[in-house]
Amino acid sequence: GWFGPWLEAPDIKIMFAVPGIVLATIFVTFPFVARELIPLMQAQGSEEEEAAIVLGASGWQTFRHITLPNIRWGLLYGVILCNARAMGEFGAVSVVSGHIRGLTNTMPLHVEILYNEYNFAAAFAVASLLTLLALVTLGIKTLVELRASKEHQDEGASRPAPTLQGQPS
Repeated sequence: GWFGPWLEAPDIKIMFAVPGIVLATIFVTFPFVARELIPLMQAQGSEEEEAAIVLGASGWQTFRHITLPNIRWGLLYGVILCNARAMGEFGAVSVVSGHIRGLTNTMPLHVEILYNEYNFAAAFAVASLLTLLALVTLGIKTLVELRASKEHQDEGASRPAPTLQGQPS
């Protein structure tokens, strides 16, 4: 490809190496973050960011002080979903990893190798560890949802009631 000669010079490996696994995992799991953030950002609009820029904030300041606080729960939720999907990713990682034991092995690939070697006890142990990690992820997801909904309710309660124009508040 386009980057082949540039990567060959310093002997950087992508396929059958950890960078390939990372890229495949990001490619497969990124839609989970996007699926959470795109509707959230569309619903919030861009008025606050535009106001910050008009008032002289830089792009980084606008992102850090306006955008990130507004999307933090959606972003965290998307990252948790990404983590859950990445822990069990098999297909794309299997293709780019090369199944090199001890070097490019992930837990799902390790379960497959152990199962194919008829080492059922070890395969069950690793699968049980994956299940435990999935339960921990589910617990974190539930806590994030509860905290986000509580914060959303608190924000709604702290806002003053709207008044009609022309009436005293």
